[in-house]
Amino acid sequence: MKPYLLAVMSLSALLLNSQLTQTPLMANLVKSNDPVATETSISVAELQYQINIERMRQHVYDLASPKMRGRDVGSDEGARAIAYIEDEFKAYGLKPWFGDDYLQPITTGAGANVAALLPGSDPTRRHELVLVTAHHDHLGIREGLIYPGADDNISAVALMLETARILAKHPNTVKRSILFISFDAEEKPEGRTDEKGSMFFVSQLSKDQRQNIALMIGMDLMAGEIIPGLPGALFVLGSEKSRHLSRLIQGRTPIDGLRPLPIGLSMVEAVPYCPWCERPVSDYDSFRQADIPFVFLSTGRSQYYHTPEDTPASLHYDKLGRNAAYLLDLTLGAANELRKIDDYDHDARDQKMDIAGAASLLGGVLNQPPQDIRDDTLKNLHKAQVTVAEFGEKSDPLSWFEYRRLKSISLRVQCAAARPSWKICNWL
Repeated sequence: MKPYLLAVMSLSALLLNSQLTQTPLMANLVKSNDPVATETSISVAELQYQINIERMRQHVYDLASPKMRGRDVGSDEGARAIAYIEDEFKAYGLKPWFGDDYLQPITTGAGANVAALLPGSDPTRRHELVLVTAHHDHLGIREGLIYPGADDNISAVALMLETARILAKHPNTVKRSILFISFDAEEKPEGRTDEKGSMFFVSQLSKDQRQNIALMIGMDLMAGEIIPGLPGALFVLGSEKSRHLSRLIQGRTPIDGLRPLPIGLSMVEAVPYCPWCERPVSDYDSFRQADIPFVFLSTGRSQYYHTPEDTPASLHYDKLGRNAAYLLDLTLGAANELRKIDDYDHDARDQKMDIAGAASLLGGVLNQPPQDIRDDTLKNLHKAQVTVAEFGEKSDPLSWFEYRRLKSISLRVQCAAARPSWKICNWL
């Protein structure tokens, strides 16, 4: 993987300086008597400068508060989260997507999806859609304990809402239309079933609607810092499915303090002890099954994942601000730059990218090992680092067995980062 570039446009650097995380970042940088001229002349950096970290923080504290009781699907608190997101969409002036309604009740299960449309400004491309998505449900209450689900997944909901707010103020900046969607029922039921909000949403799309989706951008777990030795890491998955999509990802402007790491889905979907199995980890899979191009963004599973400690106070809001800047850039790139993806390959993999990604993960953990990591785990990770380096030097593609070993190493390092004291991390 290419070394991270620290160069950054001055406005982005100003936005992302951690000392500004306590201050709303609102600015009307371009003034004109002609609103259309104003909108079309605004750069990505100027839009990024409008990111309000305090507003995103408030979304997290509102939606992941103890009063929300973990937002279990179908619960009263889940309905309150749905209403909150709907009210935000209305306040931004976005159009309802489901006829005259922002809500799509999941008739095959419980809960509802929430979606709002920002029409594109280009008459020849506004029928095409870029989807910006998150899920708002979580685990509710288990054994008397509230599972707040701040990172999982209100962090992503906050990012989606802030992107929607900013772009709704400047509709002429997007050529394709942008559809913002908050899915319900991601956490359960498990498996590929249309009781899941994203699967139900896809099942209700017409053939034309499916064909008109240029890209789905999915987000889950967006404000964690799971590897201290790899600060600012944002995992970007799915670009291996298309050369056009890979170019879009590679063409983003570097952001100071943010380290986008492209890595294949196989590196996170591998199932321990089942060499042929892979298990999806979020809503992107509903679109993958329909052969709809997608990108999945995540900061990874932290030690607070699916625990009562996933609270608003545990999030890294400076990182959330950086991720918001990246999401704005990516969304605008997908709406304005991305050529129609006609080379999407459902089964495509990029071994070189996966080797580089695994090497980065290993390097981060070994450069700054977790405080309570087991000695035997650390020893095995050093051995894995040698193996990955050998894979990187191969001129021929990895064999099936070697690639499976690479996936196992990826699982092991993820386990060591999130659960360093667990003995099972040695067995993955």
